[in-house]
Amino acid sequence: MPCIRYRTAISARTEGDLSPRDVTDQELDLHLATCEDCRRWSKRVRALRQATDDLLRRRRSGAPSKPV
Repeated sequence: MPCIRYRTAISARTEGDLSPRDVTDQELDLHLATCEDCRRWSKRVRALRQATDDLLRRRRSGAPSKPV
């Protein structure tokens, strides 16, 4: 499945890590523009990252967790 290369790059981008060597930022952007499945997957990964960040912020501040 060729999308696995791009999904690895999406994960890296979401986490603020460097992209894999075999996928440039421009190549990833082009793939996202043409692949509906990867766009949906990217949206879910970003939502999960945001929910995780929110939970960690709440824990650090002592606020109660809100349901996800």
